[in-house]
Amino acid sequence: MDTKVLEKICPWARTRLKEGVDLRCRKYDLTDEARAAAPADADIVGGAVLTSEEKRQRAELYTRIEAHGYARLVEDMASTWFNRFVAIRYMELNDCLPCRVRMLSSAADGSFSPDCLRMATELDLPGLDQERVFRLIDKADDEGLFRLIIMAQCNELADALPDVFSRLGAADELVLPDGLLRAGDGDFLYHLVADVPEETWRDDVESLGWTYQFYNSERKDEFFKSKRKASADDLAPATQLFTPKWIVQYLVENSLGRLWMLNNPSSHLKERMKYFIEPDDEHEDFIRISGPEDITFCDPACGSGHILSYAFELLYAMYEERGYRPSEIPQLILEKNLTGFEIDERAAQVTSLVLAMQAIKHDRRFFRRGVTARIHVFRSVDCEGADLPKPVSEQLEHLGEIGSLIKLAEKDLDSIHALTQGVGESLLDNRLAESLRDIEPALYAVLDRYDVVVANPPYMGSSSFNPFMSSWIKKSYPDVKSDLCTCFIERGYDLADKHGYSSMVTMQSWMFLGSFEKMRNRLIDEKTIVSMAHLGPRAFDAIGGEVVSVTAAVLYNSASTMKSAYFRLVDIVGSEPKREKLLEAISNPTCGWFYRADASTFHDIPGTPIAYWTNKAIRDAFKYGCPLHRLVSMSSGLKTGDNARFLRHWWEASRRDECLDDIDALDVRWHHCNKGGDYRKWSGNNEYIVHWGGDGSPFLSNAVQENRSVNGLPDYALESPSVTWSKITSGPCSFRYKGVSSLPETAGPSMYANEAILDALLGLLNSSVSSELLSFLSPTLNCNPKEIGLIPVIGDYSDHYVEDVVNRLKALSENDWDINELSWNYQRNSLV
Repeated sequence: MDTKVLEKICPWARTRLKEGVDLRCRKYDLTDEARAAAPADADIVGGAVLTSEEKRQRAELYTRIEAHGYARLVEDMASTWFNRFVAIRYMELNDCLPCRVRMLSSAADGSFSPDCLRMATELDLPGLDQERVFRLIDKADDEGLFRLIIMAQCNELADALPDVFSRLGAADELVLPDGLLRAGDGDFLYHLVADVPEETWRDDVESLGWTYQFYNSERKDEFFKSKRKASADDLAPATQLFTPKWIVQYLVENSLGRLWMLNNPSSHLKERMKYFIEPDDEHEDFIRISGPEDITFCDPACGSGHILSYAFELLYAMYEERGYRPSEIPQLILEKNLTGFEIDERAAQVTSLVLAMQAIKHDRRFFRRGVTARIHVFRSVDCEGADLPKPVSEQLEHLGEIGSLIKLAEKDLDSIHALTQGVGESLLDNRLAESLRDIEPALYAVLDRYDVVVANPPYMGSSSFNPFMSSWIKKSYPDVKSDLCTCFIERGYDLADKHGYSSMVTMQSWMFLGSFEKMRNRLIDEKTIVSMAHLGPRAFDAIGGEVVSVTAAVLYNSASTMKSAYFRLVDIVGSEPKREKLLEAISNPTCGWFYRADASTFHDIPGTPIAYWTNKAIRDAFKYGCPLHRLVSMSSGLKTGDNARFLRHWWEASRRDECLDDIDALDVRWHHCNKGGDYRKWSGNNEYIVHWGGDGSPFLSNAVQENRSVNGLPDYALESPSVTWSKITSGPCSFRYKGVSSLPETAGPSMYANEAILDALLGLLNSSVSSELLSFLSPTLNCNPKEIGLIPVIGDYSDHYVEDVVNRLKALSENDWDINELSWNYQRNSLV
């Protein structure tokens, strides 16, 4: 679907609705400044005398603002009304409103001329005060009439969809923005109807998820630009990422669909699963099910429900295949099969709405059945004074942050349950008991086990964690603490049954980085990769600016000897081309980017990277070769701490410093500095010099004073040639030769050895073999000495032929560099 209009209108709507809520609050003196002069029980605000109803409404809002803050109330009420209006818009266009009358538009021509106003006296809306309707019609007060009808419509839907609408309180009515029927540039409902094509909403619940994603896009951008640590309020908008449907289909079909096919090999469900990969002959020991009612499916970070929505579709097909009546299937799916967890109440509302819309497509009486989806929202609980172990109370107090990552034991639940029983001695005890009763179902559900766990978990690096999250994650998930998404991979093992599946689309970093080596070893030894679509960057390019390298993996929660299926799509640009190449590989395994691999062979490579595309020759090279770091001395470089003092371009130093007269001498003040630079092989990038002072005393004394090390600089660094490279690069790593009197800086790590060894290694490092090895040894932007040092060296590194070729390439590269006017050996332009 085309999301461009939604991408534009949703963040704009957030601004307009917040302004509307703010204006209503100002009208009733509810801002922080106004409340100081107008207490909660004030009779007159803004120069106007309040009615008894207005006074009650204002007092309720006043209390909420005092408890949670004015900005929080404005944000919450704006998003609440946004969700409600979007839900009504979707339902009126898909004929899901119980009254069958359009609330926001005209059925005749689709214009922003609500049918509900024209048919106000005929509306079958429980709770609609007909006496007030006639009074407002007599006064020609369309705005007041529309507000009255909308409130009644929301209350009717609250009975059918309590998780989405909830019954309206005094606060909702008081802060409902004014001017809802205006049709100007700044009016939300007008643009919702006039600008978003009706086709966007018809029979496509994806549109509901996209509205949530785009509504929060500015909050997400603002958080990452601020570089602050993530507060509880930041976590949800900062980590939401809507999953393209084809990735959802791949994950769900190869977990939920796989479970069904293993139990029902002759099922026709296979024909509708485009991304399903046939199990090989040595498949896993699967969970036995007698029918679809036995299957349990969980999304531990369900967001706006995209994954649960497709799981609903697949489960419906399973029930249908077994002969269940169409009208009974939706209720069975929501009551027996699906469970979702979320920390953001607004996202959970969208998920509940999405599943309700899926249900009503098959059961027109669904709203009358009193069935709601099992979407659990984790809210923090104030446990002050509670008789609970500290680790338990600490997690409950931050439950709105850690969500389904929470670590509890059965005995902990018993302690929590005990506090929910009976009446306490104080109001504080009763409030605690009530709060615990609210979240108790979620706690029991998160300790349950599920046949299938599927998620697109939140992505957030540890550098953005607030102090509590940083400490708690390190303690609770020590092997995967670098990112929230990897924590969820490990949590998926706990949520899945012993022979169940955990399928997630996550950052690809866990496949290669050394910080996740323990995690990989555990995965390979104790679990099984069923299949993996290695997507790389731009798999989510429908969302502007999102450049993350991801992988979609289906994991089996036990060890198995089967060969896993892998799809290498990292070099394909764009979400749609990746999708097409995945489908091609599924239908044609000989395509060249489909691989079968035994995961145990990954242990042959240092660090156990998930290098599924490597062949036996590469693995043998690591088995029998000599690691490069044993042949050289590696240095990660000098950290000056004061570049303005210690670093210069070579042309900035004067002749008096003697650095240009004899640049290779060992007793001058300045020496060559290896400081990375652009992609360049063999020689060149000779731009910087470092203030060393002959014996290094100026630099070393400053390092001691600033409590810094010199990062393992060899004693003979100035007397030995070196090979250097740029530590940070967005492309392949390139290696260059440096003569004596050359020191490395952190941006240009170096290795030292005699010239013969360096020539041989330089040839190896600049070869296509090295490039292939580094694609899994060092797949990030950083080329660190540790990973470079793992490259295996085989055979005689003193080969004269190799030495001769490398020396010719060095000479050609050096001559090419000297043509550049920035070279200190520049003589004249070659064209002159």
